[in-house]
Amino acid sequence: MTARPRAAKPRQPAAVTRGVIFDAARELFGEAGFDAVGIRAVAARAGVDAALVIRHFGSKERLFLETMTVDLPAAQVMEGPLEGMGRAIVGHVVCLPSTRTGALAVTALSALFRASDREEVRRTLRTAVDDVFARPLVRRLEGGDAELRAHLIAAQLGGLLTSLHVVQDPVLLAADPEVLAARYGDAVQRLIDS
Repeated sequence: MTARPRAAKPRQPAAVTRGVIFDAARELFGEAGFDAVGIRAVAARAGVDAALVIRHFGSKERLFLETMTVDLPAAQVMEGPLEGMGRAIVGHVVCLPSTRTGALAVTALSALFRASDREEVRRTLRTAVDDVFARPLVRRLEGGDAELRAHLIAAQLGGLLTSLHVVQDPVLLAADPEVLAARYGDAVQRLIDS
């Protein structure tokens, strides 16, 4: 008796395969970081051949950068009134993980910071912080040093993001969010008002 040939597994559309790979990579990079995750691990999690990962994303670094996007939902605060913005934006940064979008952004930021020894990753981080915090303020701040002040504010907020959500400073994490917003927010406000 001859064995019947096994039916070939039906191929999924390329967009579906890409999405499955994207989701698997986002989970793995978010959990373990760039250095600890290989293409084969992503492929195994996605249930696809490793060659498909490369076909869809080109390289491990491109996959990492595409999946670890930083979408800091701060536009509403950054477009709000300048008066009191310091406390408002610091309060937003402190409470970021309380929303799904914020939690994804914190996970991506953490993974990017851990991989920031790579130039393209540093450039991605710089662009994310610049797009979210500095650029919206440059247009709105008055004075000849508006660009410098906007970038100093972005640096302060980037430092706070790192201390809270990447380094997870226990003193800051244990502090009352309103106290953090008041103390740090007033320092940011001085740069807004200068």
